[in-house]
Amino acid sequence: MKLDFLISASPTDGFFGQIAFFRRALDALGGDYREARLVAVFGDHDAEVLPERWRPYFERIDIVWAHPVGAHNPAHRAQHDKRFEAIRDDANLAFLCDADVAPLRRFDELLAQLADAPALAGVIAHLHFPRDDLPRDPDRDWPELAEAVLGRPIERPYRYTFFAPEEAPAAPFYINYGVLAGPPAMLRRFYRRDIAIRDAIADIVGHWWAPQIAVALASADLSLPTVALPMRYNFPNDPIAERLYPNECTEIVFLHYLRTRFFDRGEIFADAAAFERFMKTRLEGSNAIFQRFVANLTGGEFPFG
Repeated sequence: MKLDFLISASPTDGFFGQIAFFRRALDALGGDYREARLVAVFGDHDAEVLPERWRPYFERIDIVWAHPVGAHNPAHRAQHDKRFEAIRDDANLAFLCDADVAPLRRFDELLAQLADAPALAGVIAHLHFPRDDLPRDPDRDWPELAEAVLGRPIERPYRYTFFAPEEAPAAPFYINYGVLAGPPAMLRRFYRRDIAIRDAIADIVGHWWAPQIAVALASADLSLPTVALPMRYNFPNDPIAERLYPNECTEIVFLHYLRTRFFDRGEIFADAAAFERFMKTRLEGSNAIFQRFVANLTGGEFPFG
């Protein structure tokens, strides 16, 4: 199976290290994962240059520059969008991932599921998005957004994930954008609708949340098949997730190490001293799972000297 993984980033040591580690993690999974194409899509750059230090670790990573050198790039939009254009036509499945995501184990079952029943797939967002100074209210915001942007209502068959099941508000296919998966043709079809409506969404909620909200509105507007994945496919290093999803925590596929209470996600794979501090820190829960995974993969030695 041909797999594409596409990560948007800025050309900094922090992002270089995270992407290089993602490649190393894929390789360790073997088979189709080792042969998978990994694409780093960079924006916010003043020169199209990969620093000499990182070249040995990017030999099996494709690099795409998302906009002309020095161009204005509000909300890092160029590298986010360019990922859709960089997907191979002949890939079976593509995964759009954040840089602070690491694949910890094989996910053959998900590949088979999406091959048999093509769909957009992701983990539903933890919480509802903020909206200016208004309180968070999905029962108000989704109908208003759908009417304003699409001119019609949309269904909300899913539930936000950082709640007890009986308390979780209803949601459309509003995912955490750490991982979005799907067949190339479907992702491109979604993307064409996404960029057509995103500015209208941004006018209401601002540019930061607009791409994530557009996933819900564009997929609903096109009636695309969607799959809400279990938390293991985009598990955050967050104690709330560990409490609500203890069984998922023991089976993490994609670890989203976005929380920075105990270590700096932008330093641990860019700086040897930060890596050593991370390895020596006493961690618990999903952070400890990530730490053990890194130790097993690197032998406890900083991998990008």
